[in-house]
Amino acid sequence: METFLSSGRMDGWGGPGLAGGPGRPLLRPAPRSGMFFPLVVLAAVLPGLYALNWWNLTPPGPWWGLRGLAVLDGWVVDQLPAVETLRPAMEARAFRAVAFQPPLYAWLEAIGLALGSDHAPVATVLPSYIAGGLIVLLIYWQGQLWRGSGVGLVAAVLTAFNPHLLIQMKEASPATLTLAATLTAMYCYGRHFRVGAGTARHYLRGGGAAWVALGGVALGMSLLSMGGIGLLCVPVIVLHQAYLRSEMAPVERQERPWYGWWNNPSLLAGSIALAIGLLIAAPWYGAMLARHGGEFVGALLNPPDPLGWERPTLLARLNDLAPATLPLALFGVARTVKVALVSDRDDRATIGGIFWVIWLGVAALAPASWVGGPQTTMGLFLLLPLNLLAAQAISDLATRRAAVRWLGWLAPATAVSVVWWLSGDLRGAVIGLTHGHVGPRSALGLHLAVDLLIAVVWLARGLDRWARRRDVRQRRVLASFLLIVLVTSLADGLREVTFRHLETRELMNLRSAVLLRHRARPFRSVAVVGPDLDHPRVEGPTPGGRLRFILRSTLPGVAEAELTGTDQLLAAPKPDGPQLVVLVGPEHRLSYSVQSQLGLEAIHPGQAGRPGLLDAFATELDAIRHAASPPSTRTK
Repeated sequence: METFLSSGRMDGWGGPGLAGGPGRPLLRPAPRSGMFFPLVVLAAVLPGLYALNWWNLTPPGPWWGLRGLAVLDGWVVDQLPAVETLRPAMEARAFRAVAFQPPLYAWLEAIGLALGSDHAPVATVLPSYIAGGLIVLLIYWQGQLWRGSGVGLVAAVLTAFNPHLLIQMKEASPATLTLAATLTAMYCYGRHFRVGAGTARHYLRGGGAAWVALGGVALGMSLLSMGGIGLLCVPVIVLHQAYLRSEMAPVERQERPWYGWWNNPSLLAGSIALAIGLLIAAPWYGAMLARHGGEFVGALLNPPDPLGWERPTLLARLNDLAPATLPLALFGVARTVKVALVSDRDDRATIGGIFWVIWLGVAALAPASWVGGPQTTMGLFLLLPLNLLAAQAISDLATRRAAVRWLGWLAPATAVSVVWWLSGDLRGAVIGLTHGHVGPRSALGLHLAVDLLIAVVWLARGLDRWARRRDVRQRRVLASFLLIVLVTSLADGLREVTFRHLETRELMNLRSAVLLRHRARPFRSVAVVGPDLDHPRVEGPTPGGRLRFILRSTLPGVAEAELTGTDQLLAAPKPDGPQLVVLVGPEHRLSYSVQSQLGLEAIHPGQAGRPGLLDAFATELDAIRHAASPPSTRTK
């Protein structure tokens, strides 16, 4: 027994194990990715979920909702025949422009509307919200793939609280769905690059074929969500492969001409993925092209995007997307390019950083190359590499791989970027100065801006001198700067999360009132009294778009009548059964005498403080029962 114990094969509770080494722990220590991933999931889910309480019926969202209803009506492949159900020419043109776009988002909307109760309109926003959360997860995985979990976590938080992404997650739009599919294809490329080795044949025999197939399916889903955006990943990958080939030795480049096509698993796998994506999207594109010809191509090249950019210049676009982190992102670009030029290292961080820089360059040039394209979606495609490079710069500063003295330049640049973004007067004054129109107010604003810039530069230089040779002070300055940047970025997103779209709320209140009355006594007809939409000179709210989608989702199959005035209600034939009357526009009123003649009672008072706007009336229940009762009963 003594010999057995001394051999280390049994030691009671805490000694060596059976093999003589340390005992096996009950639970393995979790890696950093295991600790960070739950935080990323919360960042992906919670801001968008809270913002979903105040989702927006902003155009072209209602038209996408009507397109989802058209899918439920049987128009699965082509929803253009539903245009015939829209009488005003203005509404028909708006819906027609949306109906030409790829149908994946409409299909997902139809699934949500069919599974939900009473065709709940919020089901049209759920695909956009889910895709937005997936974008946050993919950004984390993108950062983790090339630079580690820390960079991925920071990039995911910056993305999750960005107001531009939150706006799209609150609206019925295929923008987030397109980006999620495109990001999946780019992530599959990165995973392929990490696991691929040797020849293409060797790679395809390994486990990398699954990433090729997944990348091709994701690319096909992107092409079925929004035409052309998914193809932006192709020049990014090709340019990245060209950079990798430039890093080869001259002998290797001679042995592998045309980028080493057959011996390069990345290019071969990318070609296979592209072919899979085109095969998935080709049937729908071919059917629509055969039916509609050049009109379909023109609609694809100019998709509806009313929320375009007011400041089209590249620097203004970058500042609008990420004002607090733009200097850090540009700093990350400069450091990445410098390391790639002066270093011979072929490590993961350098390769991934160059991939993000190329991504940023392609996304910056895309709006100029595709002038009529979806500017909102291309702006989000530009935002994502900005956040990744900003997270990389934050990581370099926090780990002291970048000198703290750079804060002397980064702090003033960040202050200028944030002030430029916040102050519309400053932008107007600078624009006026460039055109030679400067008034007293503009001159005062410019003077205050210059004074603020001088003060920030002086403060940054003073802090640099104060902390130059004290590591504790440097850490305090660095922590304060990074904390201010993160708080500024998060505060902007939280403001968008709590924003409430009042018109959507009023329309949902109207829907609740109509649905409650419809359950008690189903409506047989709907009369919408509003302006004549065939005359674009009429201003103000219109019965189309938001209201039309709400009524059709609430009362499917109920006949609708478009009226331009309340006098037409008296001249129209008496409806056969219960009728709903909705007034659109404050110029329309129904007096008590008219309500009595028509047998109507108010069921929705309209928007507060704006009488006559979205007022709803329904046929009185007593009048319905009296009309439905037999003559003998009424006589008694």
